[in-house]
Amino acid sequence: MSEEQFPKAIEPPEMVARLASDCGGTISECAVLPDGSGFAVMSMPLPKTHWLYQDDGSYEPPPMPMRMGTNDPNRGIRAEAIRAAARYAIRASTMNGKEIDFDPDAMVQNFVVGLLGYWTPDGLSSDLWANPPMVESAMPVAAVDPVGELAERDPSTRDQ
Repeated sequence: MSEEQFPKAIEPPEMVARLASDCGGTISECAVLPDGSGFAVMSMPLPKTHWLYQDDGSYEPPPMPMRMGTNDPNRGIRAEAIRAAARYAIRASTMNGKEIDFDPDAMVQNFVVGLLGYWTPDGLSSDLWANPPMVESAMPVAAVDPVGELAERDPSTRDQ
């Protein structure tokens, strides 16, 4: 008796095929799992009103909510941290570059996680493997002391 391979690819059930058709989507995979449950992977086009397509023909300046100029001593370290978060978001949203049909909203959410941490009270995952190696390190905050000298200050002593 040969052992069946799982997941076992199947044609999408009529209800699933109709759902995909009604949404303008396409089903790329549909299968049955060993426990008898199943799944389908469907891609749908973004609505034409999605933020990705917003274009009134004029230049849209960047929001810059954390703006800091090149004279800020923290710009380099923060820029690299933001680049790392953006790379994480792109990898997480595209299955490490294997999937080019990705959700831009998921990429934005992954960027927030890559930059600020998970949506938990301390920003860490309960799965230890999913946390960065240096979870205790916050980005240094440079402050100008009353005499104008730059000082590296521990974030926990900011109000002192």
